[in-house]
Amino acid sequence: MTPADAFALVRASHKNGRLPHAFILAGEPRGAGTSLAVDICRMLLCREKTLCDASTFCADCDLVERRMHADTLWIEPEKKSRVIGVDTVRETILPWAVAGSYSGGWKICVMLFADRLNESAANAFLKTLEEPAEHTLFLLVTDSPETLLPTIISRCQRINLSEGRRVPAEPWRSKTQTILAAHSTASALRVYATAGALVDLFDEIKTHAEELGREQRKNSEIEEDAETSAAWVSARAKEMRAAVFATIKEWYRDILVMTSCPPEKERGDCPFNPEYSEIIASKAAACEPKLAIQFIKMTDEMMSQIENRNIRETLVFPYWFTWLK
Repeated sequence: MTPADAFALVRASHKNGRLPHAFILAGEPRGAGTSLAVDICRMLLCREKTLCDASTFCADCDLVERRMHADTLWIEPEKKSRVIGVDTVRETILPWAVAGSYSGGWKICVMLFADRLNESAANAFLKTLEEPAEHTLFLLVTDSPETLLPTIISRCQRINLSEGRRVPAEPWRSKTQTILAAHSTASALRVYATAGALVDLFDEIKTHAEELGREQRKNSEIEEDAETSAAWVSARAKEMRAAVFATIKEWYRDILVMTSCPPEKERGDCPFNPEYSEIIASKAAACEPKLAIQFIKMTDEMMSQIENRNIRETLVFPYWFTWLK
């Protein structure tokens, strides 16, 4: 939904006394996701009890805009490691969560790039999310909500913000398209060829992230410890793997589009992979829309198993591509 529609929904929930204790704002942390978070903070903390016009901000709205309001806590990935670590949760978020509100009303924690919570940090944060203090709100802003722990997702209300498509990063998009174009379930050998190609692609991503890490340390004036360097490399690799999963998901969205074309209409180009329209059309010809929707859900599950549950891709890819057509 649009940011305006999303804000209207949140405002109505607050007015009716049904505001949940946590939202996942699925949108760009440097764009609509953060803008919506700011509007929600202003709505709850405005001194005038209204959403002030930008030209006539009250003192509280001005402090929210500048991220200086005493009843807001802004969390971002650590600059060196690019992750949100367990120390941030234990030393910053948890003490804040049990403290009182300075104004006697709401207090809001805005976590940008919430998908960068590492596993130990996510588990430490989960307890607070399960038993939040009264009038405490968590806003988790991320453009990769599927990579959050399922236990965190289940405890938040999700709002999907429409901001237009971001093309998956290259060269991972093109390499993934090539693998998918050759994929077939005609035999176990063909399935394992697809799985092996994706495993090799992940190995390439890991090697590239390590090379970037070495270059980053070489050019940095700050000496980083091994743990920080490893976290930085892990975050870079995760970003690149996200491009692979986004490409896979768009591939099956194109199949869904193709299956939804009425028989009397000529099939058009695929919206996400126009250069592979003929191949996708041939796959869609043997696929029902219901099955195409299942393929998209399978892609989300595959991503969750690898990124959230740390199941090795050598096990995940052969299993799922046995079913993915």
